[in-house]
Amino acid sequence: MAMFSRNADDIQGDVEAQIAALRKEISKISASLSDLGSERFDEMKRSASRQARFAADTAKENPVATVAIIAAAALLLGLFSRR
Repeated sequence: MAMFSRNADDIQGDVEAQIAALRKEISKISASLSDLGSERFDEMKRSASRQARFAADTAKENPVATVAIIAAAALLLGLFSRR
């Protein structure tokens, strides 16, 4: 019986070591995914800033067209909201 008890203890120790190793790997993967998500967010933020600057510059260069587009959009929103 002592042999089986020692075997069970060895197996339990091995399983616990494997669980600890898996937790460590999951922690590393989680950190990597977090970094990747942060990089993606920063990239999207830069892209949105560039697009906003482009829109602002275009609006400054063509103020009449900008006012016409805004008026048309407001008219369409008003028509759709009434239904």
